[in-house]
Amino acid sequence: MGFLSCWYFLWDIIHNDKHLSTLPETEGSQIIETRICALSDDLLLQILRYVPTKEAVATSVLSKRWRYVWTMVPRLEFKDDGSESVGWFIEKSLQLHKAPKLDSLIVELGLHCPVDVDVGKLVENAVNRDVEDLDFKLLWTAEPTRFPKSLYTCDTLVDLTLSNQILVDVSSPACLPSLLYLSLHYVVYKDEESLVRLLSSSPVLKWLTVHRHEDDNLKTFTVKVSSLETLFYMTSWRKLDEVEVDEVEVDEVEDAYLIESLVIDSPALTYLTLVDVCEDYCLIENMPCIDVADIGFVDNPSEKFLRSLSSVIHLHLFLTKSMVACCNTIKFSRLIEFYFRPDDLVDWLEPLMFLLQNSPKLKSLTIDAKTGGLPPSWNQPSAIPECLSSHLEIFGWRGYGGREDEKHVMTYILANSKCLKTVEISLLATCNLEETQKEFESMPRISTSSRLLFPSQMICRFYGITLS
Repeated sequence: MGFLSCWYFLWDIIHNDKHLSTLPETEGSQIIETRICALSDDLLLQILRYVPTKEAVATSVLSKRWRYVWTMVPRLEFKDDGSESVGWFIEKSLQLHKAPKLDSLIVELGLHCPVDVDVGKLVENAVNRDVEDLDFKLLWTAEPTRFPKSLYTCDTLVDLTLSNQILVDVSSPACLPSLLYLSLHYVVYKDEESLVRLLSSSPVLKWLTVHRHEDDNLKTFTVKVSSLETLFYMTSWRKLDEVEVDEVEVDEVEDAYLIESLVIDSPALTYLTLVDVCEDYCLIENMPCIDVADIGFVDNPSEKFLRSLSSVIHLHLFLTKSMVACCNTIKFSRLIEFYFRPDDLVDWLEPLMFLLQNSPKLKSLTIDAKTGGLPPSWNQPSAIPECLSSHLEIFGWRGYGGREDEKHVMTYILANSKCLKTVEISLLATCNLEETQKEFESMPRISTSSRLLFPSQMICRFYGITLS
C-alpha cells in the first residue's frame, strides 16, 4: 500500500463515519484512537515510513500499542533542525531500532551540526543491516568526511547519494553488485582512481548524476560504465575571463587554465544531460544508442562530440560559437523533436537552417532566442528542408520579439511547412499582442489547418476554454 492509499484509509476512518460527528469531541477522539490502534502492524508501518523519523519516534508516547511500532519501520530519515543534540538523537534512534532489515537511511546534517557526529558508524550500521537506499548530505563546516570501506563492498545497496562534505576514497577493490542509481553532489574525490574504482565496481549501474565544484581534486572526470543508460553531468564553475585575471593571484590563474577533460565511454547510454561543461576537452568514445540529449553550455565541444549525438530522437541544444562550424556536416537522421537555444553571441539563423536541412524527420521545433543578443542575418536557403515539406507538425518560438530577421524566419517556416498543425508563440513583454497576432495571420501559410496560439490562447487551451 502506497503513501496516498494509507492516508486515504485513515481519512475514511476519521471523516466518513457519520456516527462520530454526533459524539462529544473527547469521546469521538477516543473512538478514532481505538480504531487506528486496531490497524495491523503492517499498515501502521506503511504509514510511519512516509514521515520523518523524529515524528515517527514521537508516536511512541501515544499509547502502549504505539510504543514500539516505530522501531520496526524499515526506513529512517534524519534531518538536522539546528539542535545540538541531533547526533545523540540519531545514535539513540539506531540503538532502539529493531527492524531486521533497513531499507533506507537518509541523513542530512546542517551547517551548525556538531562535527563529532560519527557518520562512519551510521554507515556501518546501515551496511550491516542490508541497506538498499543510502543518502548522506553533510553541509557542516568540517573537513570532507571519509566513509568506511564497507560502504563500497555493500552487496545490497541499490541507490547511493553522497552530497557535499564527503571524501570519496575508494583506495581498495570495491564491489557494488546491486547498485543501480548513483548521485554524487559536490563531493571531493581522493584522486581520479577513486572515481574509476567506484564506477567500475558497479556492473549494473543504470543512472549516474554528477554535480561538481571546482575544488574536487579531479582534472579528468571519466565515465566508463558499460551498463549506464542515463547520465546527468553539471559543473559549477566557469573559466576566468580577461576582466577577472587582473583581480586574482598568478597561481590561481595558472590553476584555472590547467587542462581539464570529461570522458564518456558508455555504449548503453540512451539519455544524456550536460549542463555548464567547462572542461577544456569533452570526449565521447562510445555512445551509439543515445535517444535523448539535453546539451546546455559546453565550452569546447569537438566535432566528434557533436557527431556522437547524430542518433538522437529528442535534442535540446544550447548552440555556442564553437559548434557553428559543425552544423552543416552532421546528419540527424532520427531527430523528431528539437529545442534550439542559441548563445547571445551567435549568428544563429544560418546554422539553424543547416540543422533543419540535416534533420529530415523532424516533427517538432522550438526556438528560444533572446532578442537582446546578436542580430542574426537572414539568407533564404536555396532548397526547402525536407522536414518542413514532409514532417514538421509543431513549431514554437519562445521570446519572439518581432524583429525583421525573426519575421523572415517565421514567414519562411509558415510558408513551407505543409504538415504544420500547431504554432505556439510566446511574445516578449515589449510586443503588442494584437498587432503581432494580425501580422502572423497575414503571413502566407501552406498548411491551412495549422493553428496559431499566443499566450492567452495557450492558457485557455490548458483549462479547456473555447475562445469565441
